[in-house]
Amino acid sequence: MVLVKNAMTSNVFQISSESSISDLIKILSQRGVGSVIVVNENQNPVQIITLRDIPKIYSTDLKGDKIENLLSFLNKTEKNLLTIKSNQSLIVAMNLMNKHNISHLPVVNKDKKLVGILSMRDLLRHFPAVVFTDSLTRINNRMYLDIIKSKIENIKTKIGILMIDIDNFKIINDKYGHLVGDLVLKKVAKSIKFSIKSYDELIRYGGEEFLAILYRCDEKNLPLIAERIRTKIKEIRFKKLLDLSITVSIGGYVKDLKDSISIYESIKKADEAMYKAKKAGKDCFILWKKTT
Repeated sequence: MVLVKNAMTSNVFQISSESSISDLIKILSQRGVGSVIVVNENQNPVQIITLRDIPKIYSTDLKGDKIENLLSFLNKTEKNLLTIKSNQSLIVAMNLMNKHNISHLPVVNKDKKLVGILSMRDLLRHFPAVVFTDSLTRINNRMYLDIIKSKIENIKTKIGILMIDIDNFKIINDKYGHLVGDLVLKKVAKSIKFSIKSYDELIRYGGEEFLAILYRCDEKNLPLIAERIRTKIKEIRFKKLLDLSITVSIGGYVKDLKDSISIYESIKKADEAMYKAKKAGKDCFILWKKTT
C-alpha cells in the first residue's frame, strides 16, 4: 500500500496569516509554485491558497493587506481546511481530492503540524498507476481510457468492446445498503477480470458500468466471451444473503480495421446495444448491428 508520505513533497512553501498579500504574490510568482500553505504560530496549517485564488485578489478592494484579510474574503477558514495524515493511504487522499475537486492537499503528522503537501501534479508524475486505478474495485478507472486511446486506434486487428451494466443496482443498494453494493461491484469486477485475457483492458466506466476492451476479438468470439461473463456473474453468491442474485446486461461492438470512427464512438455503439439488452428483459447480451 502506497502511503501519502511516499508521494508528498516535503518542501512546502508556507506563510503566516499575519504576512502581507504582497509577500504571498512574491512567493507564487517568483518561486513558480502552485500553492502556499498558511500556518499559525504552532506550524499548524490554517488554509491553502492556490494560483486560482489570485485573480480574486484584484477583483475587489480588500480591507487590509494581510493574508487573514484575504482568507476572510475568500471565506477560507480553518474549519473547512482539508488535510491528510502522512501515514494514511494514497487512495484515501485521492478520494478526498476527487470528491472536493481540489488539486493540492496539506499533509500533517500525528500532532497536526504541517509536514508536506500532496499535489495532483506529483501524483501524475510519480504514481500514475494509482491515479488511473479505481479505489474500490482496483481495476482501471475511466481516465485510463485517455492513456490507451492512441494504442487502441493504431491496432491493426479487430477489437471487441463490451459495455457491462449491473441490473437493478439501485434496488440492491436500497434493499441491502451501500456496503453490500460495494461488495457487489468488487465481485463483478473480479468475475469479469477472470473471464477475459490478461492483456485485455477492464475499466470501471461508471457507477455500475464496466467497459471491457478485448484485443484480437471478432464477431464470432465476442458473444462467447460476453456469455462467459454473464454466466460467471450470475453464479456470484453471498453466504449471508442467499436471496441476493446478480445479473448484468451486456452490449457489444466490434471495431473493424475499416472503421473510421474513434474508440469513444465505438464505445457509444456498445452502450446503445447494452440499453437494448436492458429493454429486452436484462440478463442478456446484444451485439450492435447497423439494423439494431
